Amino acid sequence: MKHDLEKIENCQVCKSESFRLYIKAVDHNVSGDYFSISECNSCGYRFTNPRPKEKTIGSYYKSEGYVSHNSTKKGLINKIYHVVRVIQFKRKHKEIISMQKTKGKDLLDVGCGTGDFIKHMRKNGWKVDGVETDKQARDLAKKEVGLSIYSSIEDKRLNKYDVITMWHVLEHVYDLDSFLSRIGSLLKKNGILVIGVPNSNSYDAAYYGENWFAYDLPIHVSHFRKNDIQNIFKKHDLKLKAIKPLVFDAYYISMLSEQKSKHSSIFGIVRGFASNTKAKKSGEYSSLTYYLFK
Repeated sequence: MKHDLEKIENCQVCKSESFRLYIKAVDHNVSGDYFSISECNSCGYRFTNPRPKEKTIGSYYKSEGYVSHNSTKKGLINKIYHVVRVIQFKRKHKEIISMQKTKGKDLLDVGCGTGDFIKHMRKNGWKVDGVETDKQARDLAKKEVGLSIYSSIEDKRLNKYDVITMWHVLEHVYDLDSFLSRIGSLLKKNGILVIGVPNSNSYDAAYYGENWFAYDLPIHVSHFRKNDIQNIFKKHDLKLKAIKPLVFDAYYISMLSEQKSKHSSIFGIVRGFASNTKAKKSGEYSSLTYYLFK
């Protein structure tokens, strides 16, 4: 596959120009080619470098396995994913309510995929909007939820919201500062921003190395740690209130990582359990949810 790549010259977090190679990993979704992840020598932020130009990145999502864009239930892992996701929705809803400073129920889900989360929240009394850049996923979401799903956060019809959620979205964003500036403008005073992302400091990331599924190169352009999230959002006047684990992600990511390693995905259940067990002490779960306030 021919790639149209761009080299990153400045760290998005601290603007440093000094990087080192962190790891190389294969694009298992589309091209089968290796991509590199750099690590900033100043702040430690990890990012895909060089990366496909944004105008071409859509072609790297064209995989039947990319479940958030097509809702496929093919294969054991995807079937498990759909069952567990319902449990996750209930847990996410409960945590959002417990974190809120207000009782407002206007919610925007950015990167809503096929609309399952906002459908769940609407059933529970929330007024919901969704943003999804992928047309196929957006069309499925419109059919599933029966609401307008916007193609961009820049859409002028978007209002201000009590809660904005982004589940495994921020790692795909090219220009973090511009994106987060716009997100901040859509959040009401005392509103809560909820961000779930993979944690590249987790045990399973270290164990699987280049085969860690959540690197997901090249469509993941950032590979966050706790410090990165804290440093990025300080610049946007959003205060971190809490960090919560997405415990089921360790199993899902580990099962898919075993597949990348050419092993049975069942071994991923054991490794996911090990990751969560170690994270009880370290706090470095496979994926983390950050709750931030304006």
